[in-house]
Amino acid sequence: MHGRIRRAVTGLLGRGRALSYLLILAACWPGVGLEPVTFAELQRRLEGLRGHIVVVEVWATWCVPCIERFPQMVEMHRRYRDRGVRFVSVSVDNREDKPAVEAARRFLRQQNAAFDNYLLDENILQAFEKLDISGIPAVFVYDRAGRQRHKLTGDDPNRQFTAKDVEGAVQALLREL
Repeated sequence: MHGRIRRAVTGLLGRGRALSYLLILAACWPGVGLEPVTFAELQRRLEGLRGHIVVVEVWATWCVPCIERFPQMVEMHRRYRDRGVRFVSVSVDNREDKPAVEAARRFLRQQNAAFDNYLLDENILQAFEKLDISGIPAVFVYDRAGRQRHKLTGDDPNRQFTAKDVEGAVQALLREL
C-alpha cells in the first residue's frame, strides 16, 4: 500500500518534491506508534510537556489489570485533550522480545491510543527501580510546572487505584488555574 502511494506521488510531483511531500505525510499520518526511549529520554520528553497537565500510564501487555484499565485512559484522553491535559503511555514490555513489542503496538492501534506511546528501553527491574514502583499498572500525574503530584500504584494490595482516582487527580489540577 505505502509503495503504491509513493509511486503515485512521485509520478505526480517528481522525485525531489515527492520525497518532501512523503516526509510531511508520514509525520501527519494518523496512526499509533511505540517509540523506544531510555529512562533519561523519557524524562526529557516529559519536561517538554511543561505547561500541560501530564498523565503517564505505565503498563505492559502481560499485565491483565493494565490491559483492562487502558481503555479508560484512552477515553480520558478524548475528554481532556482540549483542556491542556496530555496523556503518555509507557510500556515496560521486554524490548528484546519482538513478538511482545509487536503485540504492544497492535494493542495500542486497537485502542486508538492517539497520544505519545513509549517503550521503555531498559531492563524491567531497572525500569521499576528508576520509576520507583513495585509493579504495574502505575499512573503518574504531573502538574503544569512538571512536578509529580500524584503517584497511583497497586503497591498496596488493600488500596488499588481506579479510573476515578486518576480522573480526580486530573480534575484537581485543572481547578488550580
